[in-house]
Amino acid sequence: MSGITKDLAIQILEKLGYKIHPSWRHERYAQSEYLSKLFNYLEIDCVFDVGANDGQFCQFLRHEVGYKGPVISFEPIPANVEKLKAAAKSDGQWIIKPFALGKTKGKVQFNVMKESQFSSFLEPDHESVKMFMDNNQISEKIEVEVMTLAEIMPDILKELHISSPYLKLDTQGFDLEVAYGAGGMLSSFKALQSEASVKPIYKNMPSYSESIATYIKMGFELSGIYPNNPSHFPQMIEFDLHMINRNCIKLR
Repeated sequence: MSGITKDLAIQILEKLGYKIHPSWRHERYAQSEYLSKLFNYLEIDCVFDVGANDGQFCQFLRHEVGYKGPVISFEPIPANVEKLKAAAKSDGQWIIKPFALGKTKGKVQFNVMKESQFSSFLEPDHESVKMFMDNNQISEKIEVEVMTLAEIMPDILKELHISSPYLKLDTQGFDLEVAYGAGGMLSSFKALQSEASVKPIYKNMPSYSESIATYIKMGFELSGIYPNNPSHFPQMIEFDLHMINRNCIKLR
C-alpha cells in the first residue's frame, strides 16, 4: 500500500470513529490514553519519574502518551544513570538526578538485582511468585545516596516554574517510603501513580490495599488501575495505581 493510499485509508477510518495505532502499542494503549487525558485535565507541566531504571517511563510518555514537557528522572544505580544521561542528550526536557528518594536522607545499602528492573532496597521474596526467581536475585549490594522529596522539591519547583507536577513511583516495594518522605510537599502533586502489589515479590513490601488506603489518607482519590504487565495473564501480580489529588477533582 502506497503512502498516499495508506494515509487516505487512515483518514476514512478515523472519520468513521476508528483509531489506528501500531501493534506494539496494544499492551499499554488504554493506560497511555488515560494518562494523555489526565495530563490534559490537570495541565501537568512536569513529571517526577522516581525509579527511572533505563528510562522506560520517559520513553513511554514521549512516544505513547504524547507528553513533551519536563521529566525529572531519579535513579541510584550508576550504570543506569549513565544510560539515562546518554538518552537525555537528545531530549532537552529530560533531567537526570543520580540518587534515590526515600523517607529520610542518608546513605543506604541498595540491592542491585540480576535484572536491574527488580533492584530494590528490599530483599527478594519468592514464596508467592516463582516466575521471577532467576532475575530477582541479588547480584551486588551498593551504597546509594537517598534524598527526600520534602527537601528537594521547593528548589525544583522554583527553578523550573512548575505549577502542576505529576509523581510516578516505581521503586520495587519502596513507593510509600518515597511518599512519606515528601511530607507536606506531597499535596503539590496533582496526581500520582504507584506500583501496587497483589502478590509480594519482596519481603515486607506493602500490599495493594495498604497502598490505596495510605494514599487516600494523604489526600488522593483512586482514579485508575492498570496491570503493569498484561503478559502475566491470567495472574495479576502488580498493577499501576493511579491516584488524583482530591483538591484537583473538578465538580460537575
